[in-house]
Amino acid sequence: MKRRPSRTTIILGVLLILVVAVGAGLFVYDQLFGLTGPDDTPPEAPTLQAAAESQQVVYRIDPGQSEVRYNTNEIFLRENRSGSPVGVTQGIAGDVLIDFANPANSQVGTIVINVEQFKSDSGLRDGRIRKEFLESSKYPEATFVTTELINFPESPVEGQEYQFQIAGDLTVKETTAPTTWEVTAVLEGDTLRGSAKTQILMSTYNVGPISLAGILETEDEVRLEFDFVAVRVVQAEVSEEAGS
Repeated sequence: MKRRPSRTTIILGVLLILVVAVGAGLFVYDQLFGLTGPDDTPPEAPTLQAAAESQQVVYRIDPGQSEVRYNTNEIFLRENRSGSPVGVTQGIAGDVLIDFANPANSQVGTIVINVEQFKSDSGLRDGRIRKEFLESSKYPEATFVTTELINFPESPVEGQEYQFQIAGDLTVKETTAPTTWEVTAVLEGDTLRGSAKTQILMSTYNVGPISLAGILETEDEVRLEFDFVAVRVVQAEVSEEAGS
């Protein structure tokens, strides 16, 4: 006569099946939507160095006080309503060099943005964007390389707000395209503070428009905004970095 399994054995077996099922479900969900969040470590960017015994000053972006935002329009097809999601990242690095003796020689160094760290009001949206559109586990960083400063102030002074343009090349994933930012900036003591904005097409960089299985669709156009605070780098710090 076969021995029937005890009640305890049956319960343990059911619990084991549930644990395996939940684990498998979480694994699949993570692969599809990105359950685990990205690393919040700020990226690194090439540094600029002021010439010795000059009136050049390097300002370094402080990621804790800066952020890049994306904003686009989306339509929820089943609910027939629209929205304008905003994604934010503080994963930013870069230098700005101002030459007060000859402002025409001022430079904006390479700006590096960790796009994997973008967060909106929806973890589901963020996960899908990371996995399927930005592919940020493979391409975690976008870069902007300046090619020209347009209408940069001829004699920048502290406390005066200036408006100018920065033209350059924005690289997302494997695509590089020209982009021009409208910039407003002001010097406040040892701090350079300001904002920049531009508009791009997601299709240019092969990251959209976003369409999710009859649930929602976005416009192709996306607005990018950059609020920055850059802090003066003292010469001793610059020299130490150059020697390392």
